[in-house]
Amino acid sequence: MKKYSKDSWFLFISQIITHLSLIPMIIYGSWYHWLIAFIVYFFTGCFGMTMTFHRLLSHKSWKAPRWFEIFGTLCGTYGLTGSSVGWTAIHRQHHHKTDIVGDPHSPEIDGFIKVQWFSMFVTPNPKYAVHLLRDKVHMFLHNYYYHIHAGLLIIWLLYDPMLTLAAYLIPACILWNAGSAINTLNHLSGYRLHDTKDNSANNFLTGYLMWGEGWHNNHHHNPNNKSFKTKWWEIDIGGWLIERIDTTTINSNKNTNTA
Repeated sequence: MKKYSKDSWFLFISQIITHLSLIPMIIYGSWYHWLIAFIVYFFTGCFGMTMTFHRLLSHKSWKAPRWFEIFGTLCGTYGLTGSSVGWTAIHRQHHHKTDIVGDPHSPEIDGFIKVQWFSMFVTPNPKYAVHLLRDKVHMFLHNYYYHIHAGLLIIWLLYDPMLTLAAYLIPACILWNAGSAINTLNHLSGYRLHDTKDNSANNFLTGYLMWGEGWHNNHHHNPNNKSFKTKWWEIDIGGWLIERIDTTTINSNKNTNTA
């Protein structure tokens, strides 16, 4: 039997807890609690996973101010889907070996259920995230990942059990399922605008639910593009926000205005 790391088991137990939290949230949660959950999901999903973990740290497709890199990393870390180091390493390996043996989350190889709900048992290969291994902030959040979340859970529970659900566990549950759906649904169904060597496809559900991430075929066609939008209906909130924060774009606009 393969021995998994304590981080994998921590994420596994965490995701069980987040899914079970749906029960009391449905029974006792008000519209106010669901609104809080959605707002927190925007921060963890858009600022954290989409803009920072994916497009900034994994693909370096845009240049962010240091303050935003740290802010986005904290948002992504809060989302309970793994550290920035582990997430980046796994995603880069996915692009290196998409839909072939060695892909850490291909539904064609490992099956829908494993990729959708058990991807925390994938062991990250550190060679794919060397640039983050040299960064003290990312390494601190990686090394103390489960300590941080254990502390967050205790603090939220002591403050307000219902806010523990609304502002912490429920957003994590949504992010886990929405983020994993990119790896499953977008490699099994949808439309393709580009003839890539993999099974990536654009999917309306994940496209709108994950702030533009679901235009996955466009992304695999050009992984280093900071925007995934090709057609007018492909709304990319993450790309739209990046365009307004990207220091390269801002400096370019300044130079144009002063020319």
